[in-house]
Amino acid sequence: MPTRNFIAAAILVSGVLSLGTAAAQSACREHFSIATGQVMDSTGALIADATLKINGSVEILHTTRDGRFTTACLPDGTYSVTIDADGFETATHSLEVGPGARAFSVRLKVLTVNTEVDAAPDSSGVSSEDIAGSRTLKTVDISQLADDPDEFSRQLQVLAAAAGGAPGAAIVTVDGFQNGGQIPPKSAIAFIRVNPDLFSAEYARPPYRGGRVEIYTKPGQSKFHGALFTTQSAGFMNAEDPFSPSRAAIGKQRYGFELSGPIAKNRSDFALALEHRQISQFAVVDAVTLNSSGTETPVSANVAAPRSLWEASARFGYLLSPKNNLTATYTANVNGLSNQGVGGNVLAEAGYNTNQSEQVFQVSNLQTLSATLVHETRVGYTWRYRTDTPISTAPSLQVGGAFIGGGVTTGYLRSHERDLEVDDDIMCTYGKHSLKAGLELLDTSLNDTQPAGFNGTYIFGGGAAPALDGSGTSTITGLEQYRRTLLNLPGGTPTQFNITTGTPAVSLNQLQAVLYAQDQWKLRPRLQLSLGLRWAMQNNPTTIGNAGPRLGLAWSPDRKQKTVFHLRSGLFYGVVDPQTVLADRQLNGTIQTQFQINNPAYGSPLNTGTSTITTLRAPLPGLTQVPSLQSHLGVEHDFPRHWHVQSNLYLVHAWDITRSRNINPPLGDSPTGTRPIQPNLNLFQFQQTGRLGGNVLFVGVDQHSLKKLQIFAGYVRMDLRGNADSDTFFPQNGLSGSGELARPSWEATHQLIAFTNYVLPRGANLSFQFNAASGLPYNVTTGFDNNGDGVFNDRPVYAVASSATVYNTAFGSLSPTGTGAFLGRNAGTLPWNVHLDTNLSRTFKLPHSTGKEGQSLAINLRSTNLLNHNNVLAVGGVLGSPLFGQAYQSDPGRRVEAGLRWSF
Repeated sequence: MPTRNFIAAAILVSGVLSLGTAAAQSACREHFSIATGQVMDSTGALIADATLKINGSVEILHTTRDGRFTTACLPDGTYSVTIDADGFETATHSLEVGPGARAFSVRLKVLTVNTEVDAAPDSSGVSSEDIAGSRTLKTVDISQLADDPDEFSRQLQVLAAAAGGAPGAAIVTVDGFQNGGQIPPKSAIAFIRVNPDLFSAEYARPPYRGGRVEIYTKPGQSKFHGALFTTQSAGFMNAEDPFSPSRAAIGKQRYGFELSGPIAKNRSDFALALEHRQISQFAVVDAVTLNSSGTETPVSANVAAPRSLWEASARFGYLLSPKNNLTATYTANVNGLSNQGVGGNVLAEAGYNTNQSEQVFQVSNLQTLSATLVHETRVGYTWRYRTDTPISTAPSLQVGGAFIGGGVTTGYLRSHERDLEVDDDIMCTYGKHSLKAGLELLDTSLNDTQPAGFNGTYIFGGGAAPALDGSGTSTITGLEQYRRTLLNLPGGTPTQFNITTGTPAVSLNQLQAVLYAQDQWKLRPRLQLSLGLRWAMQNNPTTIGNAGPRLGLAWSPDRKQKTVFHLRSGLFYGVVDPQTVLADRQLNGTIQTQFQINNPAYGSPLNTGTSTITTLRAPLPGLTQVPSLQSHLGVEHDFPRHWHVQSNLYLVHAWDITRSRNINPPLGDSPTGTRPIQPNLNLFQFQQTGRLGGNVLFVGVDQHSLKKLQIFAGYVRMDLRGNADSDTFFPQNGLSGSGELARPSWEATHQLIAFTNYVLPRGANLSFQFNAASGLPYNVTTGFDNNGDGVFNDRPVYAVASSATVYNTAFGSLSPTGTGAFLGRNAGTLPWNVHLDTNLSRTFKLPHSTGKEGQSLAINLRSTNLLNHNNVLAVGGVLGSPLFGQAYQSDPGRRVEAGLRWSF
């Protein structure tokens, strides 16, 4: 279906939704009226997600992210309203309902800490919305998290893992937009919702794919307010990095300002922010190379990898009417990074410099059409640019398990992406039903210049070679093969030289459209049924029949809802990634062609060697959106003093997962075997032959009613097995799936999470963010392409008496060649990673002066990786290589920074 037909259909559906919302408005009957109002803090900033009870009713109202609320139709008169919000004192005020009633506006005082236990009665019990690791982070919680955008993002990803998903893979959205972008500054955030009900038809991805973080920003303020801030970190404050030969000059400087206030009183407002971050950091190289005489030489070096980031944002809010709010935002960031890709066994010459920028313009319109009906429309447009400049344009040099040198294979990359997003939602409450339905539209346009492989790549994988003493043949490593090549010794030729030719420019347009409806049906006061349906379609490739039903049940056996049981299940569909389609289009033999030259002459590989093999991508088969079925069984209980405990079990089953395969490999597991389609041709194809299954367990406890201590802690256990880690994953043997079912490369089997905040004397705060995860799996390979399929992922076999070469390893006695039982995929496991971050902060109220009421000065001292734990990222997995079984890359060591913020 052409793109214009998709857009026309989307606009038509959006129009129907808008007309439907307008038609659904209804007026109250005589002597009944609707009341509206707003809740603010002492500075005039509107408070989102405050709760209101009218005349002590069990029914609770919530303020929107603009700090406003709307009641249902009420008899004209005066009511008592109790207002409660995290971090503020509970307040009770009068609310007038009826013709001529004055506008309701209330300001809450900041909570004063004076006791350890909240004596407020328990009136609401367990909320059925906060399940399976769900959390709402308010201003106090957010203030204790990292100021640095990268560290802040990592901490949010840790919290999202409580939904039973892959660590670090959570989707982060801002203000309801589906197309994720840069995280806004902490000070601009009103609240963060971590892991809403991911089984709702509103959401596309199942929880096992990584969870979800929804960020909502603050509206403008009724008075002018602003802040100046800085963060400083010097080399003497930071620990030496693991594997580093010496302490490097590591540091960070961060500066910024914010300003917000009214444009027209009670009508329009604005907010501006600008931030600059300069980081002096180093990549640590830990590799093994050869010196001029051909002797193995360890390389340990600090390579400067500075980063420079600019972020700016502008927000404009306009109240078209008391029930119609328009918001427009513009954000931009420019990120410059040097010597990327360097570190571990990658030498400095193989790095690249990159400049990345993103600009986003978004408009949202929220209409409160009636007491029971809300309509929201969001339109966003995003520009993304990326330019990569290689340090060297020489051919890439890959010596199996020892080092990677030469030029980076990606070359001079230029990427230009434009995204158009349109969302239209209606939210309606009717009787015992809460209905949300909507349309989501995302149009992605990619225009890239990707000369990947155009500089050529030498691969030294090792293998059989003449013995230098003339006693026959022996099996040598890639590093030995490289040594013999440099010294012109027998067996001294590269295993392969790969080069890509053709046109680097390639483009793609992909449109995704979704219709969804979700109904929360309160069958009984303690029994709720959730029904949903999500239907998705896309082009490039065109796939339409993706209808995913969702079902949920929540039941509490006791009247106070101290215990709640949850049962949910849903069918999910994952979009075919546009990068997959782009990769298939590139290597089609017309735009680009790759040539594999076996045993070439080093330095003049073209027109030499024993054979030349062409590598292409076969046309895409009829790909569909990837389906998965996920179910959830959970129970939560509220113990005395609000100790809230929960246990959740997820059951995962996914199929038709996209992976790659050579459909024309040599037969007989031998490079000299006959190819079934065409001689001297590697024909790679994206296929939906992968699968994944297993379960995920999450057990958690949280405490938020103690005045001086707040706790959130949890344990995640993932037990998943699959045979496809990504779209570009190849099985060891294109003709067999033996040994491929294993832990996914992103699975940390065990994970511990703990976030705490403690209020110290004199108003100081001390917070801890702790995360410990068992190591990710890694593959053990021979470094050879034994079967000649063009992919260097062959795994060793268990050695037998006749094996010519045997290595005694932690996995048993292994041989890089021979027949028999192969070692399973992802047999290795990295060491545990442990992160402990802390923040000590104190805010001082400054003396009042004319025109400067409400000034404050906040200071903080923050540390990441306080324990200075060696968090290993890579272990040598090439059998027989000098780094085999050794850790050679890790996260940075302890970092300390001090911050200062003046607010006015």
